[in-house]
Amino acid sequence: MDTFNPKILDASIRDVAECLSDNQKADLLLYGLRNLKYKRQYKTLIENAIQACLQIHTLNPETVARARILRARARIDAGSVLGAQDDLQAALIAEPDNTEATALLHQRSVAVEKLLSPQPTVVSRSHKFSPEVWREIAVFLPRRDLQTLLFVPHVLSRVASQLLFRELHLHFSSSDPEDGIAEGGSEKEGDVRRSADILTRVITDNSFACVVKTLRIYALKPDKDGSIAFQTGMLANALPKMINLRKVHISSGPEGVMPVLRIVQASSPRLSALSLHIPDGFDIGNLEFHRIGHFAYRTNGEHPISFLNAHRNTLRTIHLENPGWSFPSECLSIRHLTHIHFLGQFPPNSRTIEEIFTNGRQLECLSLNCLLDCMPSAQFRSLVSTPVLPFLRDFTFSISGMTRRVVDRDLFPAIAEFLRDRKELRTLGLMVPAGEAVQRQVGFDASLWGVLPSLTGLKGLCITYPRDLAPGLASWLIPRTVRCLTLDGIGVTGSQRDLKSFLQNIRAGIPPTLRFIGMSEFPMGMVSMIIEHGFPMVRLMKVGPQYWTLEPWPKRRATYHAAEWLEWFGCEEAQPTEFC
Repeated sequence: MDTFNPKILDASIRDVAECLSDNQKADLLLYGLRNLKYKRQYKTLIENAIQACLQIHTLNPETVARARILRARARIDAGSVLGAQDDLQAALIAEPDNTEATALLHQRSVAVEKLLSPQPTVVSRSHKFSPEVWREIAVFLPRRDLQTLLFVPHVLSRVASQLLFRELHLHFSSSDPEDGIAEGGSEKEGDVRRSADILTRVITDNSFACVVKTLRIYALKPDKDGSIAFQTGMLANALPKMINLRKVHISSGPEGVMPVLRIVQASSPRLSALSLHIPDGFDIGNLEFHRIGHFAYRTNGEHPISFLNAHRNTLRTIHLENPGWSFPSECLSIRHLTHIHFLGQFPPNSRTIEEIFTNGRQLECLSLNCLLDCMPSAQFRSLVSTPVLPFLRDFTFSISGMTRRVVDRDLFPAIAEFLRDRKELRTLGLMVPAGEAVQRQVGFDASLWGVLPSLTGLKGLCITYPRDLAPGLASWLIPRTVRCLTLDGIGVTGSQRDLKSFLQNIRAGIPPTLRFIGMSEFPMGMVSMIIEHGFPMVRLMKVGPQYWTLEPWPKRRATYHAAEWLEWFGCEEAQPTEFC
């Protein structure tokens, strides 16, 4: 054939295309488009061709991404930056690992920012971070700093508000008289009004209620005017709204507590922590929480044996306080526990130490405050040669009292051997009564302090000061890493020690990084002497139950918010076993 029809090629391409599937036609079309130069005259042609390809529902993600990128390039050349941005983002949704779309999107991000913010200011630059990024940053701030952020005209204010109100404190009555806080009419009215306002917000605002994860309720005073009953009724309506509630603490008399716990049980099936301070006690054996991991109970009433038995498989943290109880080993799965705090009795022939040390392989925190009626030194000694409690980070052993027939002079020497060379230990508490006779009965003397230099990772130390230890030596035995120090037995009645001379002698070897000093029994009239002559480097001081910075803390702060403020001052190790 000598004569060639130039249209025959177009016709052949059309005939071949008719034999292809829709996906194959799209591949052919995209191949042709890639050979076109991105010029304005081809803009409509490229737009129509790409739109036709995207109409194919069976198109695979790779082809969708190629089509989007082709149209994005055409739109960039035509000056349609926002349209190109949409196409590149859609391409990444279809094929997240597409390097070409990622590169183009990065190249055009600056241009898009300029288009959206033609006159950038200092405030606008801060909005480059999304609220999610600010939230991840704010999560690491203490509550005191979050409260400051509430007054900042920025997205951080909203983020701080959400983080702060994850934990609600409701005071249904004025303070417990044992706390030493004066009861005033205006103060009580303020508590009631504030709690009612919070509960009203929870009931009426679902978005606010969803934020709440921790709820603390204080109602220890008798309900003489019916205000507690009214608040409890509001609480019954508010609890079902808190769908993300995980932790509940209640300090109250037994009246009205059980109905509230029933509502919590029904409305919060994912509750993970329950803390109760019920002075008179009541039966909680019928309560059932399928995911409870932390349980704290302080009372003078019945032992919660049935409750512990029912939840032994889920409990990981236990905190029990009752001077009349013995440790309920038979009700707990000790091998599952990571934290144990127990205040109670060690009766004759008690094997509590052996049971905890043998089975508590996962224990990280162990705090025992006991009325001693047995001789546990042999249990400590028998386990020194074997690696027990390998993950222990916080250890406290305190003797609140002991019977006359108990004489165990090897007790604290055995404890010292148990603790020696535990470099991972963060906080340590060793306390005994101040009487010399009691200290001799349990072997508490200056030699015990000899174990301290081997604890090179220690951050918090609370220890009774023995009378046979020289102050100049004592300060150098304290590990250099200690930030929070509490000395028990300094300045007790009957002591002949010159307090001023004692502080001056102990000052020389105190760790320079110390932030907190506590003196549990120091004369209140000589508080300034502690800073002037002994510990000028600290940020915070505690004498008895009272905290001091430049001035004494308000008692409400010391009673309800001490942990929050200690964290703000960097002294969180000062209360390792606080009841929560």
